[in-house]
Amino acid sequence: MAPFSPQDCAALRRELESLADPAYKAFNESLLPGVETAYGIRLPQMRQVAKALLRQDPAGFLEHFQPNCYEETQLRGLVIGGMKLPWEEKCPLVEDFLPRIDNWAVCDTFCGSLKPRSPQDVPLMWEFLKPLYASDEEYKARFAAVMQLSHFVDAAHLEEGLGLLGQVRHPGYYAKMAVAWALSVWFVKFPQETESLLAQRAFEPWVQNKAIQKVRESRRVSKEDKDRLLSYKL
Repeated sequence: MAPFSPQDCAALRRELESLADPAYKAFNESLLPGVETAYGIRLPQMRQVAKALLRQDPAGFLEHFQPNCYEETQLRGLVIGGMKLPWEEKCPLVEDFLPRIDNWAVCDTFCGSLKPRSPQDVPLMWEFLKPLYASDEEYKARFAAVMQLSHFVDAAHLEEGLGLLGQVRHPGYYAKMAVAWALSVWFVKFPQETESLLAQRAFEPWVQNKAIQKVRESRRVSKEDKDRLLSYKL
């Protein structure tokens, strides 16, 4: 495959325009308050475009194609996440991308694609995330929480992971919702340990109550557990 050149930027934007769906654009914007999308492209199609770029020249794409809108930013995140690089090489790309995140959808699709690629990546990525929980930037805090619930819900990260969620103090809705979501994911896999934390009422009322709500919405939690959690509401 030929390397991605500056001339390819216009061709890529024409491809994105060909995938545009005005009805989906309106629907997607209804889910993203304050965000105006440029095209209206469904996520499976965006993943296909990213896969093609990963087969071509992802480094050239990142160098020459600077995103100007929601979908183009989302595409950049998908490419970074999909690059077959060790964490030491991918980390600078992630650091560059984080300030570009300004909505939950870009954040969460990026987190989903940003998987540890080797056992060696796991501790390095975990250490990278730690300072972000206490960030005064909403989407950095959300990024840390969503990365945790996406890739680190296991026994090795249980105690520290729950503790790190308690460090999120950003008042923004999307940061707090990510913590509640993460707690609900932990509860499904480690109910005793997560319930013990909820019983301590360690989180602010909104997060505590939203986490309980999300656990109670899960089909993987027994009715008995759901009913018992109501006693921990604030």
